[in-house]
Amino acid sequence: MIKQVFLINLILWCSMTSVTSQISTTGDKALMEKGYIHMKDGSVVKGKYIYSSDLEKIRIMQGKESKIIDASEVEKITLNKPEAATRQAREKGDAEFFDIRPGKWFNLSEGGVMIGNPDNEHKAPFLFHSSMNYSFRNNLSAGAGIGVEFYNETYLPVFANLLYKFNSRKVSPFVSLQAGYLIALENKTRISGGYYPYDYLSSYWPQPITRDNLDAQGGFLINPSAGLFFKTSHGYGITLSAGYRFHQLRFSDKSDYKLRADYNRLSIKLGILFH
Repeated sequence: MIKQVFLINLILWCSMTSVTSQISTTGDKALMEKGYIHMKDGSVVKGKYIYSSDLEKIRIMQGKESKIIDASEVEKITLNKPEAATRQAREKGDAEFFDIRPGKWFNLSEGGVMIGNPDNEHKAPFLFHSSMNYSFRNNLSAGAGIGVEFYNETYLPVFANLLYKFNSRKVSPFVSLQAGYLIALENKTRISGGYYPYDYLSSYWPQPITRDNLDAQGGFLINPSAGLFFKTSHGYGITLSAGYRFHQLRFSDKSDYKLRADYNRLSIKLGILFH
């Protein structure tokens, strides 16, 4: 009789334990979250997981399989795939860097020198340009600007600007084209050596000349160039470029004497871009 009572109690206890275990398992499943468990050994486990009450263990369910690991073995848990998480982090990082974005205006300010033509008193005249540009799709932008250039006289360049960037990386090659007109800011100058006069018939005389008190009239300019665009995390970008610069300067005096000087130079410029 005692043995029968003991067996009945044992069966009831086992049944209750099984039911309790099933209830606990069902409860755990309801509380489990999906994610990617990144282990410290470099492996990544995809599945459902739940922490123990003391946060020292993690139970992971993969299909019908279940295992328990130490929380200390886990580096991190993410909701996205590892490559997606990496891409999102990269995009977030890139967003902190300055870039030329479609549909946005930006300012490009450049300073530099033009090397060449030893006949000029300034063998490497300084220039400064500033332009406002609008960025279109496909890394193309266009704009217009003004500046200042120093030769024997001081000139105000007024120009249109085209710029194409080859990609959207942190360092990108680009090409640009600048075309416009130089407006003389000083009315008179002294010209000597290396220039050739022309009259109303455009006849050229192959000898150096010396003239005083000529009226500077400016002339056409064009400057194709290529360089590198650098993104920075400080709210601006940097450009470094070199190119071919051609421009004409015209002069005249009261006696209808006329002079045209053609410049072919190497331009080297450092620029800053900002919105």
